[in-house]
Amino acid sequence: MSTKDTTEVAENSHHLKIFLPKKLLECLPRCPLLPPERLRWNTNEEIASYLITFEKHDEWLSCAPKTRPQNGSIILYNRKKVKYRKDGYLWKKRKDGKTTREDHMKLKVQGMECLYGCYVHSSIVPTFHRRCYWLLQNPDIVLVHYLNVPALEDCGKGCSPIFCSISSDRREWLKWSREELLGQLKPMFHGIKWSCGNGTEEFSVEQLVQQILDTHPTKPAPRTHACLCSGGLGSGSLTHKCSSTKHRIISPKVEPRTLTLTSIPHPHPPEPPVGSFLRHFGVP
Repeated sequence: MSTKDTTEVAENSHHLKIFLPKKLLECLPRCPLLPPERLRWNTNEEIASYLITFEKHDEWLSCAPKTRPQNGSIILYNRKKVKYRKDGYLWKKRKDGKTTREDHMKLKVQGMECLYGCYVHSSIVPTFHRRCYWLLQNPDIVLVHYLNVPALEDCGKGCSPIFCSISSDRREWLKWSREELLGQLKPMFHGIKWSCGNGTEEFSVEQLVQQILDTHPTKPAPRTHACLCSGGLGSGSLTHKCSSTKHRIISPKVEPRTLTLTSIPHPHPPEPPVGSFLRHFGVP
């Protein structure tokens, strides 16, 4: 991009120079304020407008990372000063289980690529997203948006769309206690109408967590002596066998037998006959 086709947007002691296409600046309105919350995704034009207007509003920039921002939150950070990714949420990991799975893409405004987006979603509530945007010409200033968008196809199911948006991966729920789940879910569902499947009864986060824990019970201890189809724990016989594929008997652990060595007397050689003994001494 040549300097003839670009315009300087900001240059002061706090921010670096930003160069944007003149055509883009002509069509983008300047935003008078940055909304702290929005329960829908911003358009590309709105995102670009916030990112080119911030230099006139230092109060827009957050100086510290927010802990579990609630649903709809819009926050502006300087990535060189704030580690904004440490927000207290548990995000979906890659297959290696070490790094967060991120989707990256370049976004266009008026047919010109000028934005970069980085998307992640929660490992507990897959419909809860964190989207980060920045200008290609000024990657230091990042606009972060948290939003929970339940899938429209879930609304036709018998259960509540709120409950349908919960992850069905049982392993994820076993990691959390009831208090930890409440701390994660409450901000995720801020501003969302709660209702049961029939849409007539109100629903709370506490009820949702209890329903989740009832649906995803903790892992039971293995049965060692009795099959699941027997009358009670430990009441079955060790020789009992169940033909059901859902049940199985786990044999109790048996200590390996140790061999004990006992002293075995050495056999004495047989005594020679008396006749051969006498002949040995010359007696006929």
